[in-house]
Amino acid sequence: MRECDVAAVRRALLSERITQGAEAMAFERALAREVDCRDAVAVSSGTTALELALRALGVGPGDEVIVPTLTYVATATVVERCGARVVFADVDPRTLNLDPADVAKRITRRTRGCIAVHFGGHPADVAGLARCLGRERFVVEDACHALGARVAGRPAGGLGTLGCFSFHPAKHVTTGEGGAIVSDDPELCRRLRSLRENGVERDVARFEGLGLPPELREEERGEWVYELHTLGANGRLPEAAAALGRSQLVRLGDQLARRRQLVARYRAALARLPVELPVERRDVRSAWHLLPVRLPPRTSGVRRAEVYRALQRRGIGVQVHYIPVHLQPHYRREGHGFGDFPVAEGAYLRLLSLPLFPGLGFDDVERVARELGRALGAPR
Repeated sequence: MRECDVAAVRRALLSERITQGAEAMAFERALAREVDCRDAVAVSSGTTALELALRALGVGPGDEVIVPTLTYVATATVVERCGARVVFADVDPRTLNLDPADVAKRITRRTRGCIAVHFGGHPADVAGLARCLGRERFVVEDACHALGARVAGRPAGGLGTLGCFSFHPAKHVTTGEGGAIVSDDPELCRRLRSLRENGVERDVARFEGLGLPPELREEERGEWVYELHTLGANGRLPEAAAALGRSQLVRLGDQLARRRQLVARYRAALARLPVELPVERRDVRSAWHLLPVRLPPRTSGVRRAEVYRALQRRGIGVQVHYIPVHLQPHYRREGHGFGDFPVAEGAYLRLLSLPLFPGLGFDDVERVARELGRALGAPR
C-alpha cells in the first residue's frame, strides 16, 4: 500500500457519499478502458461478479453450465446458487485451462455455456471454447487471475460474452474485497446494475406498475418509487474501495512488467531442477498471477506434501492451487470421485505455487530455487 492509495481512500471517506457515488463510476470507467470494453460494473467480490454474470444471462433451474474442475470452489458454487447444474470438465495438460475437446463431450440440450477460468493468469482458449459450444451458448471468462493478460493483443475479460474480475488483496489490483463484470453489451450491463441492487429497477421508462387502483396511479410514479423485477443481490462496491482500486489500477503496467521479470529469473534459476514450469502460448501474454510448477510424479519418489512442509519450515510461503472441485465432499455426495478427470487430478498431485509478487527480489528467487532443490534432494 502506497501513500497515494491512502490519500485516495481518505478522499473518498471525506466525500459526500460513502457508496454509489463518483468514485465507483470513475473506477468502472477506468477499468473498462484498461480491458478495452464498452462498460464495467463494479461489485462486492469476484464471486459476486460470476454469479451476477450468470443471472444476467438468464441461467436458472434446468440449465447446465460447464466449468473446469481445476479451479477455486466459487467457480462451481455460483452455478448452483443460480439454481442450475454444474457440469465439470477436464483441463488441457499444457496450460491447465478448460479443454475445449473435453467440453465438447459434455454438451447436452440443457447446456447454456461455460465458465472459462484463466488459470494462474494465462488466458484460456476462449475462441476454441466458443467454437465447440456454438453461437447460441455463452463463454463467461473467470478472469479473476488475469487482469492485464492478453491474447493476440486483446485484453483478457473482453474475449467472451462477459468477463469477471476479482480485486481480492492477493490480486494485481485490490479494493480490499471487490470485483467487476465487463462487457460491450449495454443491455447486459443494464441488467447487471439492477441485479447488484437486489434486482430493483429505478428507470421509470421500464416500470410495470404496482397494481394500485386507477385513482392512486400517481403513487406509482413518484420520485421515490422503485420496482423489483427479478431476484438480485446487494453487490455494491463502497466508494473507499473503488478509490483504492482506481489508485492501484494506474500501476498495473508496472506490476505486470515486474512479474514478467521475476518469472524470467525463476526460469533461469530452476532450469536444472526436475520441475515443469507453466507454459505461455505463443499468442498469449500471461498476467502471471501465480507461478504453479509441477514437481516430479510420485513414482519418482517425490512427495509433494513433504516438499511443501520443508519449504514452509524454511520460511518460503508456497501454496497449492487448486484441489479439483469434484473431489470436494459436496460434489462427491453427488457421485463424483477420484478418476473422473485424470488430467486435473494428476496436476493437483504435483502442483506447487512458488512465491510471486512485485516486492519479491531476485535474491529471493535464487533462495526459493535453492531451497526447492534441497527439498527435492537435487545436487547443489
